[in-house]
This record gives sequence, structure tokens and C-alpha cells, in this order.
Amino acid sequence: MTRLALALALGATLGVLGCGDEPSSSVSEPTSASATPAPPAVPLSVAAAPAAVQHPGGPYREQAKTLLSSVIDREAGNPANAWALAHGILAKGPDFAATDGRRAIDVLVNDFLQAEKLPGLKGLQPFFPKETEAGLPVEPHTDLILKTLVEAGLSLDEPLTKAAGAPTLERLLRSSRARHVASPGSKGKEAFASPDDVAWSIQAWCQGSYAGAPETWRASNGKDEEVHAVALQQLEMLEAETWFMRQAMIDGSTVKKQRQGIFGFTCGGAHLYQAVTACAKAGYPKDDKAKARIAKLNEIYLWRIPLETKMVEEAMQVAPKLAPLLYNQDVKFLGHLLESLGKAERDGLFIPTPEERLLLQDAEGRLLAHVLQMKKLRVYEPAMLAGWMNSKESGTRQFYLDVVGDASHAYRGLSIQEELRVKRSEATGN
Repeated sequence: MTRLALALALGATLGVLGCGDEPSSSVSEPTSASATPAPPAVPLSVAAAPAAVQHPGGPYREQAKTLLSSVIDREAGNPANAWALAHGILAKGPDFAATDGRRAIDVLVNDFLQAEKLPGLKGLQPFFPKETEAGLPVEPHTDLILKTLVEAGLSLDEPLTKAAGAPTLERLLRSSRARHVASPGSKGKEAFASPDDVAWSIQAWCQGSYAGAPETWRASNGKDEEVHAVALQQLEMLEAETWFMRQAMIDGSTVKKQRQGIFGFTCGGAHLYQAVTACAKAGYPKDDKAKARIAKLNEIYLWRIPLETKMVEEAMQVAPKLAPLLYNQDVKFLGHLLESLGKAERDGLFIPTPEERLLLQDAEGRLLAHVLQMKKLRVYEPAMLAGWMNSKESGTRQFYLDVVGDASHAYRGLSIQEELRVKRSEATGN
């Protein structure tokens, strides 16, 4: 076992590493709710910030962002790695290009999209597989690519590429919905066969319906399904899986990270939170209490900042040789958080107080500092990353995927925070 593999094993033992893929038992609670209609999805973009706007990180900000940008262009641009290409689109928008010069969307559709016959549907239905024959990830989480393309603002009705017979985004959406196993009346994790594998799908369904796709459909088990009901089940699940944190907030206590509740979800539940807020922005579930419920979820997310960063600092004291993994854990958590809460703020679902804004600025500064620390440790060097990617040890390759994916989410989070500062500056004239 390599030194990195040993470090990964220790990191898992400490409970602070990786985007967990195994869901854990839930803590029940809740009531139902919904959201009010909101503006359409905003395409992924990076706004150029005027020099007058002050950003956290000072002179090191551009250095860190340039570093992340280069990692994304080089690593996420790999035309053989569909999962990475999707993260490149997430970070830099629909025009992101693969290193072979092709548009990343063209590579995804032309090189990786497959089709199969589904009961009850005419013709072959398109889908992206979990991985390639060589074992590279395509969609380790169902509809990750679909969700990315919908969020990128692509038209539902236009062919995804110029190739003859290329499907539309609407066709991918219809195929995705038909595969869902509906469970009407169920709540929390009981509503889904794979609770940690639904956030990407449901976000795409909500945003797709807002863009004009039908709100109801026939699921694979023959039951009628509606986007409102699925979005409500998802909201209830996020509330249930974070309820133990809510209780700790009320009691003034703390929690340990033992893969319980939301800790057992991919990237600490960041994607589940993003799906819930994206659905609320699109108007699902249809209930006027959703904003109030999401406000409580925002408080929990903010409460996690000192909790999770303290865990990283304590782990660093116990195992300083884990520095590359621990710094990346901070990049993972804080990058996803800045992206998630940034989107919520942009969509009118999160209005931070002055104190909360300072907390977010501190989180941003910490993220930038740790990106630069990872550079000092040579984590982002091409040769180092190539060695991890080509390793036969699954844990080592997973660390490579974490580094690339987390760089993409961090870059996106930083970009959204910049956009928000520019808008606030324009609104106040400062």
C-alpha cells in the first residue's frame, strides 16, 4: 500500500475526508411545505468584477483562482473523462472546451451517450452510463450530466450537438423521469430506492419543468409522478437528515462526524441542499412555507462552518502528514458551501445578515489560503495528479477525482460570490 493509500485510510478513520457515497440512517421529523414561483434558471457564467469591488483574499485571490482555473482546464478538460468534463462545464459554463479542442458538451454527447429500450416508451431512450469500460466515471451519480446541462441554461428543444440524430435536452429529461421508481406517500429516505442518488435528477426535473417540461409523468413502476411531490419528498429528506444538527444548535451542543444523517451523503449533502433550493427557486414543491423551511436549512449550513473547519484543524494536529487531504477537505466543504449558499442568495432564498456575511468572507479567505497551501505541497502538479489518476488503487484514484471535482466547485463558488459582491456594489453605488 502506498503512503497516499495509508493516508487515505487514516483520513477515513478520522471521519473528515471524501464525498461519502454510502447513505446512512435518517433521523425523522417534519411536515410538508413548498415554494413560490421564481425566475428561470440562470446560465452558468463568470462575471468580471470591477476593480473597485473589494474581495476576500487580497493579493492572493487571483493567484488561487488562476491555479484552480488551470487545474480545471487541464484535468477537467480530459476528453476521456466524462465526469471531469461535466465538472468543467459546471465551473466555466457551456462553452467549456476539452483539451482536444472540442466543446465539452459535444464530447459528452457524441462519445459517451448511450440508448436503450424502456417499457412503455417508443424508440430508444438516451442515458449516460455509470462508467466507461475502462472504469473511468461517467455518471457515478445518476443524471449528473443532465443536471449540469439543464443548469447551464441549454434549451430543452434544440439538439444538444450538430451531429445527425442528436437528442434534445427534453428527450434526456423524459428518459430520466421514466427511470424513476415512484413511491407516493413515502417520506424521508423511504421515498427513494437510493437516497444519495436522487439530488441531481430531481434538480433537473424541477428546473426542466420551470423551463416548460411537463410537471407530471409515468414512472417506471407504472405509477403517475409529479415534480411537486418528488420535490416535497426531497425537502423532507434534507430536513430529516439534518435534524440532529438542528437539535444541537438549539441545545448549544455539538456533534461528531460519524457518517450519520447528512454526513453520509455525497459531499456532506451539498448536492442535496442545492437540489432543494433549485427546486424551490423553480416553484417546487407548491407550498408557501418552503422559504421558511429553507431558511432553517440555511442556518444549519452556516452552523457547520466552525464545526467542520474545527474538525479539520483537530485532524491536522493528530495527523499532520495528512495535510494534502485535510486541506482538500476544506476546499471541498467550503467550495461547495460558497457555491450552494451563493446560488441560494442569488435566487432570493438566502439573505445573509452582516454577521453571516462576515462568516462567509472568512470561509472564502480560508478556502483561498488552503488552495495555495495545496500548491506548496505540489498537489496540483500535473505529474502528481497523473500518477494518482493512473493508480490501480481505487482510493488513490478517488483522491485525484476529489481534487479535480473540488477545484471545480471551489472555482464556481468563488465566481458566484464575486458576482454577488458586484451586484451589491452596483445596487448601493459603493
